[in-house]
Amino acid sequence: MSSPSVGELLQDASREVRSILWEVTALDGPALGAAWPAFAAQARDALAAVPLNDPATRLLIDRAAGPRPRPNQWGPPVDAEPDPHLIRSGQALAAVADLLRRHARPARSLEAQHDADLARQRIAECLFVGSHATALALLEHASRLQPARAGFAFDRPEKRLAVNGANQAQSRRLASELATLEAHLAHHLSRQPGHEPRQAAGDIDLDRLAQAAAQWEVTALRVLHAQPPSVRDLAGIAHTEQALLVHTLVLLNASARASAIDSGDFDRQIRPRLEGAQVAWGDVAASWPAQMSTPAPPSIAGVEASAQLHRALDEITRNGNAWATPAQLAERVHLAEVVVLLRDVVEASGSRAERFAELPAELARAGHLQAPARLLAATERHTNGRESEAESAVRTTDVANRRIVVVQPEQTTAATATARHLRRQLTSLTAALETLPLGRESQSVVGSGSSAQAAAREVHLAGPAPAHMHRDRLAPTHDTKAVRSAGQRF
Repeated sequence: MSSPSVGELLQDASREVRSILWEVTALDGPALGAAWPAFAAQARDALAAVPLNDPATRLLIDRAAGPRPRPNQWGPPVDAEPDPHLIRSGQALAAVADLLRRHARPARSLEAQHDADLARQRIAECLFVGSHATALALLEHASRLQPARAGFAFDRPEKRLAVNGANQAQSRRLASELATLEAHLAHHLSRQPGHEPRQAAGDIDLDRLAQAAAQWEVTALRVLHAQPPSVRDLAGIAHTEQALLVHTLVLLNASARASAIDSGDFDRQIRPRLEGAQVAWGDVAASWPAQMSTPAPPSIAGVEASAQLHRALDEITRNGNAWATPAQLAERVHLAEVVVLLRDVVEASGSRAERFAELPAELARAGHLQAPARLLAATERHTNGRESEAESAVRTTDVANRRIVVVQPEQTTAATATARHLRRQLTSLTAALETLPLGRESQSVVGSGSSAQAAAREVHLAGPAPAHMHRDRLAPTHDTKAVRSAGQRF
């Protein structure tokens, strides 16, 4: 009996992972959560084994590694029997990775390049369906868990019992992280890769930017989910996100001038939304002033990741102390490829904005957030226009004695509104980037490496052609309306 081909193995993996959703009422959150880390690692290895991966694919590979530090990059192990469908799908993907590593050879035809693109698509589809099913099952599992309450016994038989690694909070957090990965995968699958060779650009390696962006995403989410995070780290993350949008505007402007994207649509749709999102990130940074504090010290990892991202961006966009011109940028990098990468990065910032909307009230309820009484009184009057101190939530004696007081949850509504406004701005920007008509030059976006490098490798895939995935029911949707009213700070 002959060994299965790569195409047959991918078909088996796709069938197994899709079978999880055949009966959605029987989804087992702890079982899928227990099987997910191994499945994600096997799918990541299979995707990395396909030759000629472009920067956007390498960024996706980094994201599939998980948002947390080793060894448990997808959270604590779940004490449950792993889901058999996800296990079998992962085993098929592991066999795919082994075959590709052993039998990939130099490319000699466009057909082989097409086979490689199909393999990437099939693997990404398996990851997409697996992440969607696991997130859905974990949310359903969390909704059935009865939260612990003092003096109340767990006497409701329809409520499920929590298991180690999949209690209510852990299930919801992992589901949120999987939803973020699902959004990245949906965007990656919506791209239409081209197959035309391109001319070699300058010697700037886009891999460095992709790796710096992936490291920044992981580190920023890790800092934002710390218990508690440092106020300095929160302001630093917001400032870094604002700087990232500034560099994005410079690169997209150069792409529009070089006809890599439609210049008219860029000026009408993208530029105003980018500028609005920049201002919104600045407002969020200002809502975490240096006078506020939490018990946590600043994170050196966040500072290093921010510096690495700045260096990677400056290498492309700066020319000494000035911005590089559009002509210089076109010589340094493939602008159409940069557009695809930056769309991924901007879309990923939405998850950080959502966390910023949760943090003010969360830190205040836990009693972690402190600030000078004078600062709270001044910002309270600025926000509400109060003239009478009798109406203030800050005591006059605290202001007069310059005391540091604990911030109350009702005093964080303005900061929460500012972060929610930012999230709406980013949603509008992401939707505009997704629908932006591309110019003629960007229709032939291909993987990284010159045509000479592309001729050095090949992967041969056998088996039936992949079935197209219906993503309209699973992919996230975006609100395209921009919100103009800015939130206020503390």
